[in-house]
Amino acid sequence: MSEMHYYLTLFPTESLIASMLDPDKFGAYMTTSSKRGSHERLVFIELDGGFSGDFDWNYAKERCVPHRNGEAKHSVYLSVYRVLEKIPFSAFRRMYLTTPDGRTLGLDKSDFPADRPGKPYHVYQELCPVQPLVVSSLAPKAFGEYIVKGDSKISLPALCYCDLKVIDLDDLEHTGHIGPMYDHNLGHLIECIAAVTERGKVTKTLDRTFAGNFRFQIVKDGFALVNKKEKAWYAMPSEEELTSKYYDWSRSAMII
Repeated sequence: MSEMHYYLTLFPTESLIASMLDPDKFGAYMTTSSKRGSHERLVFIELDGGFSGDFDWNYAKERCVPHRNGEAKHSVYLSVYRVLEKIPFSAFRRMYLTTPDGRTLGLDKSDFPADRPGKPYHVYQELCPVQPLVVSSLAPKAFGEYIVKGDSKISLPALCYCDLKVIDLDDLEHTGHIGPMYDHNLGHLIECIAAVTERGKVTKTLDRTFAGNFRFQIVKDGFALVNKKEKAWYAMPSEEELTSKYYDWSRSAMII
């Protein structure tokens, strides 16, 4: 009998799903299944199940069984609301990024990277449970801590987000391969950067609806998950690794 897996989907929707499919097949099923009628990107994490009473694990075991013809059960939804905040980060295994044509890249969990010198601002795509595109003066670790600490009106109990490549305003022609994400809102980007670098704001919303245009090619260093007690980081492979080890996925993700 196939092994049962538990998956936390973070983008485009938040849910906890039991499945008899391994991560590669699950990603392909969720993004390219003809029943879904659309091809979309997927970000999800495989979990160790049974970690708390917030979810009906017995229901998963009863329902996540092979079909009568022996075909593996693709998905059994356990929750679709406020899932991330209820999961201990110790249950996290690998994160997976699936392209619209069903190719999946696995990322290992690691410690947050040390802050490094650079521009005095960052751009973050929040992925779960909310999805604004944000400019901030804070480095990735500090940004997550600020959002979940509860001292502001924009705090959240938990958050998944990623840092994005930023257009070089001083050299627009040589910014790199980041696609057209800043083309339509360049003026507003400049205003948001000024707000966090010159006027003392910690964060400034750049776009409330950009998540529908989110692409893996614009992710800079990796993906972060934070709550008040825990943090987890999933680093993106280097450009050299993407070219040499993950060529097919990188082509599908329009990175190379």
